[in-house]
Amino acid sequence: MNSRTILLITFSILAFLGLVIIFTKKFSLGMDVAGGTILTYNLDLSQTEKNKIKETLEQTKDLIERRINFLGVAEFFISYSESGRILVEIPNIKDPEAAIQIIGETPVLDFRVPKTESTSTENFNFVKTELTGRYLQRAEVAYNPQTLEPYVSLYFDPQGAKIFKELTQKYLGQPIAIYLDNQLISAPIVREVIENGQAQITGKFTLEEAKTLARRLNQGALPAPLSLEAVSVVNPVLGEKFLNLAIKAGILGTILVIFFMIAIYGFNGVIASIALTLFILYNLAFYKILNVTISLASLSGFLLAIGMAVDANILIFERTKEEIKRGLNIKEALEEGFERAFPSIRDSNTTTIISALVIYFLATSFVKGFALTLFLGTLISFLTAVFFTRSLFEILKK
Repeated sequence: MNSRTILLITFSILAFLGLVIIFTKKFSLGMDVAGGTILTYNLDLSQTEKNKIKETLEQTKDLIERRINFLGVAEFFISYSESGRILVEIPNIKDPEAAIQIIGETPVLDFRVPKTESTSTENFNFVKTELTGRYLQRAEVAYNPQTLEPYVSLYFDPQGAKIFKELTQKYLGQPIAIYLDNQLISAPIVREVIENGQAQITGKFTLEEAKTLARRLNQGALPAPLSLEAVSVVNPVLGEKFLNLAIKAGILGTILVIFFMIAIYGFNGVIASIALTLFILYNLAFYKILNVTISLASLSGFLLAIGMAVDANILIFERTKEEIKRGLNIKEALEEGFERAFPSIRDSNTTTIISALVIYFLATSFVKGFALTLFLGTLISFLTAVFFTRSLFEILKK
């Protein structure tokens, strides 16, 4: 069994797995196709300096984006105003509770120092400092070696460690309070200057409570308190009618392309049509595996990639025709056609992949869907239109 046969068997197994995935999982549809949920939040900027309002809003927006778009494949829209109003549109989610859970609750962590001296922690009037959860690098659960009670250990980034060191120097012998969601968690007395940027949250937690708190802190600490003001569920803009029309148009277009390839290139066109079918199958399977949101933008990237997949075969077949005119037999002409067309196909696909990556990392979330499907489609078309067709030709032309 040679390498070409092994490659064909691999493609066949992947096609079977793709079919299983397509028929066992549902597609994630975008807001313009299936509707979704709109969440309206309010960011409390009352304690934020005016020159840091925009930075705080951007940090909050980035945090919400990371929550929703963990794999970078969901199409959503987030906007904000300088008043602190943040609008989050999440497609394909019609259960408000599920939408809220996706974003989750992120604790507001801040450290406060005593305004006046007192002999009792309860009598201290604590005031906020600039040390907040925005400087938090990581949080993890640890155990008190004497009592075996769990607590949460905090590690700040270099800037946070510097601020924390200055606080422990200034308030040596006094408490520094740790507040979580404006609730006092603990107020340990500073016994020494802490230079390593490490703090502890103690509060007689259970192990599960400590793990939950550490996880929530690691998910990203908000720079300011965030509260949910309104939730609304929207119906699809274009709805199922458009989706059905898009599916019918895609099927009709693919059939016309297959007829064209067979009419112009005969047997070679049949092989190219098989490769095109595999290309579509693999793409749909990957969309379900990665939970890619299907919307107008992502469909555009997919259709563009289909054209590129057929274009690669056309380059190969046209080059093969030229070699046959030069007097080579079919087998030699195919071999020469693949060899000579490959650099052009490789370079065009590479430039398209680079463009898709640039769009994906620099564009807004809505355009990312187009970039992702174009990237996947270009990569998969390169494998099916070149390697699959070549392997199949070499086996059939023996």
